[in-house]
Amino acid sequence: MNANLATRYGALNKILESLGMTLSDTEQCAGEGGYRIDFEKNFTIELQHLGGSDCRVSARIFSLGKSLQVQENQIKLALALFGELKNDMPDGVSTAISNHDNCLRLCVEIVSENKDIIMSQFQDFVHVAFAYKQTYFQHKGMT
Repeated sequence: MNANLATRYGALNKILESLGMTLSDTEQCAGEGGYRIDFEKNFTIELQHLGGSDCRVSARIFSLGKSLQVQENQIKLALALFGELKNDMPDGVSTAISNHDNCLRLCVEIVSENKDIIMSQFQDFVHVAFAYKQTYFQHKGMT
């Protein structure tokens, strides 16, 4: 990656470098400045450049159902689970419904320029998002 891209994408570039990747190793996302990394089957992390050196990291938890009743049930379960676990989550983690793919996501914004802090926040988020997704589907299976 050339120096202009490294400066332009700040935290996003530092994450990719630490993973031994470049932008060409990722897939472009629907959002501008967004890149997708597949970690496991059905577990993908998206990185989106926000401006300056800031980066939003998100993980798709599930796609919303077609009916409003199904969506309501999904969101209620997801928010209840999030409420139970929020004290164990890294600072800044939130839920969001993305408009580009109609999915519930966990998100965090990384605003540091320090590579160690960036990678610590990124790794903590990936672990939490993966565990949250697994826990969501375990709870969903019990209802």
